[in-house]
Formats: sequence, structure tokens, C-alpha cells
Amino acid sequence: MLNFLKQSRNLLTCPIQPICIVIGNESCDLDSAVSAVSLAYFYQKSKEKPKTPPECNFVPILNICQRDYPIKTEVNYLFGKYGITDELLTFRDEVSDDFLKSCRFCLVDHHVSPWSDKTVAIYDHRPLDKTALIPEECDLHMHMVGSCATLIADLFIQNEVIHEEARNVLEMLRGAIVLDTVNFSKEAARATSKDIEICSKLEEILEIGNAVNNRKVLFDDLVRARSDVSSLTAAQLLRKDNKILASNKDGNMKIAIPGFPMPVKEFITKGNAEKAIREFAMENKCAVVLLMGMFVNPDDNAVHRDIGLINFNNGTTCEFIKQKLETLTEPNLSLEQLSCCNFMNGSFYKQGNIRATRKHILPVVKSILDH
Repeated sequence: MLNFLKQSRNLLTCPIQPICIVIGNESCDLDSAVSAVSLAYFYQKSKEKPKTPPECNFVPILNICQRDYPIKTEVNYLFGKYGITDELLTFRDEVSDDFLKSCRFCLVDHHVSPWSDKTVAIYDHRPLDKTALIPEECDLHMHMVGSCATLIADLFIQNEVIHEEARNVLEMLRGAIVLDTVNFSKEAARATSKDIEICSKLEEILEIGNAVNNRKVLFDDLVRARSDVSSLTAAQLLRKDNKILASNKDGNMKIAIPGFPMPVKEFITKGNAEKAIREFAMENKCAVVLLMGMFVNPDDNAVHRDIGLINFNNGTTCEFIKQKLETLTEPNLSLEQLSCCNFMNGSFYKQGNIRATRKHILPVVKSILDH
């Protein structure tokens, strides 16, 4: 893997053959980052490839600016465990738009992209966005599983790319699956039978004994790394796991949905939180900011969620979102207003339905933006 990543960076500096960029989503969480790097490695090492020229090289890119890599604490932790430093990785701001125009793309953990017309393969585990522009000949793999890494690991297993050289990649994929499914927690209900099947097969291939206990240790380590935000400022926390939605009707209408590895009610008590949110909204040109917090209790793995909604310059849209989230039935968020949170005239709620994630809320907010 390390040699592959070194070669990938060299290919970008002096490309002689066609390049296919393998890129995850802009939140660059562990699932997205591991899946993108692993898929690029798979395509480069196996005979199974999407519709690209025979001499095409596959290069992974993390869909964030290099300055934001330190805030992806769980990605840093797992990659660092296998000797993958930031010098071996390529970030979105290191590659010019002019260069990207000459490339093909594989989209991982998302399927709406400014590069859709050049996309040759998609691996995603969320519902199809009807506004997505997907080429007819695109190799489409969209399945409702708990972790996108499950889809990528399945590729390795089906094509028998399970040799010793790939061991670190398989271990990273397993880590992403365990974290994204909340260690197969029944309460979180993120895992599907496919996630369980693939994780079990990986454990068999990797000869991991006492798998249940091993998963628990791995999960606790990853949650600890993700939650270790002690060195991060409020501004960095807002950028750590952020999604930006833009209206198809009015491209200038944007909503930011940052997620935190801590309760929102705790985040807003941090020093300079208000200043950071205002600057964050201005930098991203967002009319509304929807904060989403999640905390996993290390004692019993119980999941806690809360949300906060703050308006900046479109009270009507903010009120529509507020009413929709309060009355949503598919899924019902079971929101309970937090009267203790008096911050920036926002609306804050405890989310009783811990199974509802940002993945479920994104299409709801997007539909409001588009209509």
C-alpha cells in the first residue's frame, strides 16, 4: 500500500498515461477515506476495472484541503497505524481543476459530483438522488448497506485480492465497517446482513480469533480517536465532518450540515463557538447551519444524538426546515426541544430516534432547498 501511494503521487506530478481519480465525499470520514484509497489500490492491482483505457492508472484523492487533514482524527489514527502519513496522500487542493478536466473519475461514498459527466464507476450506500447526473455507461454499485467499505471489501473478496500484500488494506476496510455500523449495534441499526457477512469473511481471511472481542477493542480505539478533539478549535470542529447542500433552483442558496463527535449542546459552550459559526457560515456562503451531534457512551456503547438549527439570512427557509424536521415521519426523529440551549437565537433538540443519521436528513433538507 505504501509503495502504491508513493507511485500515485508521482503519477500526478508527471502523468504520461491516462489518470482515473478515485475520490470519496467531502466529509472525508473514515468510511469515505478508507474506501477511496482501497478502491484505487484494488483497481491498480487487479484485472477487474471500470471502462477505462487499458493503460489507465488509478489515483486516490482525499476530498478535503490539506489543511483539514489534522481534524480527521480517526482517519489520521487508522492510516497512521499502517504507516500512511499525510506526505503519502493526495488532497483535493493539491490538484488543479485544469488537470482534473483531463481525468476520469470513480466516485466513492457519494454520487452527486461536479465531475459526474466524466464518471466511470460509482460505489455508494445511500439512496439514489434523483437529481444525480450519471452517465449511461457508468459502472454503478449502489446498495443500502451500513458502510461503503462493505462494498469495496466485497470486491476484494469476490476477485480474490486477499494476498498478504493486501492485508493492511483489508484490515483498514474492516475497521471502517466496524466504526460505521457502530460495531453492529442493534440500537443504532446501521448494519445490514451484508455488512455482517463481509466483516465475518474478512475476519476469516485475516485469521482474527475471538472476533467479537476484537471488534470491541477496535471500535473503542476508533471511537476514542474520532472523539479526541481536545486539540481542535471550534472552527476546526465545524470543518471536521461537514456537508454543504446547494439549491438546484438557486445555486447561491446553501445550507451547511456539520457533524460532531460530541453533543451539539456541548459544542456551543466551547470558547469562540459563536464567532467560529459566523465565520464558518460566511466562508461557505450558507444561509442556514444545521448542527448535528453524536456521542457514543464508552461504558455501554449507547448512542446519543442532538441537533441545532441556526439562521443567518433566510428565515423562511430555516423555518421550513425546522417545521419539516419536527413533523418528519420517515423517519420520525422524535425531537425534544432543549430549552437549556440559548445560543444565537437557534433551535436545539435532543433526537430521540438515534437510528436517524445525517444520511436520512440530507434528502429532506435538499428537497426543501430545491422546492
